[in-house]
Amino acid sequence: MNTLISSYWGMYAIQAVLHSAIASVIVDFALIAWDMRTPHVKQRFRFMVIFLPVASFPFYQLILPSRGNVYFRLESLLDSNKWFFLELWEGIPMFAVFIGILLFTSIIFIIQELVPIVLDILEQMRGANETVADEVEEESMVQKVLSAMEDLPLDEKSVEILNDEDLALFSSTGLNPRIYVSTGLIKSFSTEHLQAAFAHEIGHIQRSRKPVLIFGYILRVFMLYNPIAMIEFRKLVEEEEKVCDDIAVSLTGKPEALFEAVDMLRPAPEDYNLDKNPRGIRGIASALEHYSHDVLMKKRARRIRQHHQDDPYWGIPYFVTLVLIVGINYFVV
Repeated sequence: MNTLISSYWGMYAIQAVLHSAIASVIVDFALIAWDMRTPHVKQRFRFMVIFLPVASFPFYQLILPSRGNVYFRLESLLDSNKWFFLELWEGIPMFAVFIGILLFTSIIFIIQELVPIVLDILEQMRGANETVADEVEEESMVQKVLSAMEDLPLDEKSVEILNDEDLALFSSTGLNPRIYVSTGLIKSFSTEHLQAAFAHEIGHIQRSRKPVLIFGYILRVFMLYNPIAMIEFRKLVEEEEKVCDDIAVSLTGKPEALFEAVDMLRPAPEDYNLDKNPRGIRGIASALEHYSHDVLMKKRARRIRQHHQDDPYWGIPYFVTLVLIVGINYFVV
């Protein structure tokens, strides 16, 4: 155990988690202290929690190669070795619990994030080949889609209608971005609701040209063992939805229509009712996923109805937060 803790990669992994935890606390306090509410500004702050721990250890070691020795640790703010060797119950060291948390986080990442992304890509590839079966319904639906897309900055030919009675809406990015919408959603939504939903997806397409989340996800994959990085990346994704909501409102000028569209897309109560879901781990996981999605949709809907202003003077708070994180984490080993 001593050899692992003292190795370069052992120190890297340990300090990455500790530095993430400290950065997360500092960023949360900074957002509260300076009352930062704009989603894209909050993303910039939260991105520090993911990026800085990846680069901090090599950077600190470059400045002071002897940073990990006994003399430096004695004067540090936090020395992980002091509590890693503490025994909890039946002689189990704290380090074993720490390793267990990292392994558990890695498994959660693979099951909850990596596998669903692969399945979602495959589903979208299959969904892109579906067409509307009924020609009469297709014509009326096409007209409804054309009306909704009329004042939006995307060619209506970029919208594909899927033969699916569920409320489904998603977009693909790249050189030829497309929006996929189900027949069930077109039937359920009014033209205004459809326009607001399309505007939100256009927001995702526009934001894909500034791939903050993609870069963040690459770092997230690199730190798949880090529970703090997992939490912060999910917060980044949540803020991204809010950014696209703001884009949708700016494109349509109809916040109420977007509020109603988001509310209609919330999961039904029975979807996250444990009594009505399949038994076992899969049923619990499905119910928790629907409940988590519902909480996010509630937050989005509530926020859409509120008046928001940009945070134009975020530069100085950002710099102060960055300096604090870098300065404090230098003395955490």
